[in-house]
Amino acid sequence: MERPEVAGGGAPAPGRGREATRERILTSAKELFTSEGFGSVSSRMIASHAGVNVALINRYFGSKAGLLTEILREDGVFPRLITEGPPELLTRRLAEHIVSRLYGEGTLLQRALDHSAGDPDLQSVYQGRLKTAFIEPLAVYLDRENSRVHASLIAAVMLGMGRVRRIEGGDALRAHDREQLTERVLALLELCLADFGAPDPDDP
Repeated sequence: MERPEVAGGGAPAPGRGREATRERILTSAKELFTSEGFGSVSSRMIASHAGVNVALINRYFGSKAGLLTEILREDGVFPRLITEGPPELLTRRLAEHIVSRLYGEGTLLQRALDHSAGDPDLQSVYQGRLKTAFIEPLAVYLDRENSRVHASLIAAVMLGMGRVRRIEGGDALRAHDREQLTERVLALLELCLADFGAPDPDDP
């Protein structure tokens, strides 16, 4: 029989088994990240909320950042946004998502994480997610010549819009007609997917 994980220093934690403990930690972390913000939450707070020893967070997830990485892997919009829908509407889906984030829409967790965007650990998580949950799946989904380049160009558009939103606030963009804004972003994404063609040898 597997030993129950214990909280603090003695009493058995609610639920038994590694999977139950792991899920309890994930649930507590998601609740705290959403209500308090990523930067304000410590591993000790998560452990206390979940009723487990803080050492279990490192055992199962490596760190608080590892915990968030797993939460985003299970609940994040990518790569689901890429694959769920007709291929011909890929750029439309992405454009609508980009504009929706500009307007502060998204899940409660996404909006809470926006307030901790400058946290180095959070930036590290996002950098890893950009590669493994967006650029690589999108390149596979496109399955064409220069697919990694096309995927990286689209990621650059998304990152640029997100950067403007976080630093400048995006007030001018939000004040513009949303449908027109979406169409312009859509045009940028379509250009990112346009074939490059053979380079002109006479072009310096």
